[in-house]
Amino acid sequence: MKRIFFILLTLLIVSGISAQSSSKVFIPTERVHNFGKIMEKDGKVSTIFHFQNIGRKPIVIENVSAWCGCTTYSFTKTPIKPGTKGEVKVTYNPYNRPGFFSKEIVILTEGGSSYTRVWVKGNVIPFLHPVTEDYPYAFGQGLYLSLKVLAFGALRKGESQSIILGYANNNNKQIKLTFKVEPENANIKFIYPNIISAKGRSKMTFTYTTPRNGRPNKNFKIYPVINGKKLSKAIDVTFLK
Repeated sequence: MKRIFFILLTLLIVSGISAQSSSKVFIPTERVHNFGKIMEKDGKVSTIFHFQNIGRKPIVIENVSAWCGCTTYSFTKTPIKPGTKGEVKVTYNPYNRPGFFSKEIVILTEGGSSYTRVWVKGNVIPFLHPVTEDYPYAFGQGLYLSLKVLAFGALRKGESQSIILGYANNNNKQIKLTFKVEPENANIKFIYPNIISAKGRSKMTFTYTTPRNGRPNKNFKIYPVINGKKLSKAIDVTFLK
């Protein structure tokens, strides 16, 4: 629902801008600010855009749109007199956003009839997040998984469904990871990772195919096996009826 609301809001703003004109009197001293390389672990970065009022009457910043929750802003609230400058402070949050970014910021002025566009861009250098952020379930022996239940849908005869499971080895040495299905079930297919390097993280796919003979799907368990030792915690495999 939130995503739908955001899309509708964006479309309304875009359609509004299409009926407006670019301001000829509210001029940025810098159109694009490049943060360059920024470290994700260092958190938010900010810059201040300065805008010169070259017109003959005061200008009021009506609103600012940054399009993305990763980009926030603050701006001059008081009227900007002719010959003076106003400010828009833009802050970018790089958390969980590795790689290149380019974000547009639209400043509405003159009762919303004019706009000025500026951009921030840069390249986020990621860091290794704590294992529990992406793999919240500890199974023991340094093994963490992204899921503890594989919940397959209401599958028809012969129908297949796949679920992706993320796994992480939080040890400082490699481990051998296999799985044991109990009771055995030939309808679940997967290729286990076998050797996971120290601090290694990846994902694998489990695919379940409903029997064609009409037998009902029954819940079962998949036990991780670390270095030949079966763990006490299991992944539960369940089905919608």
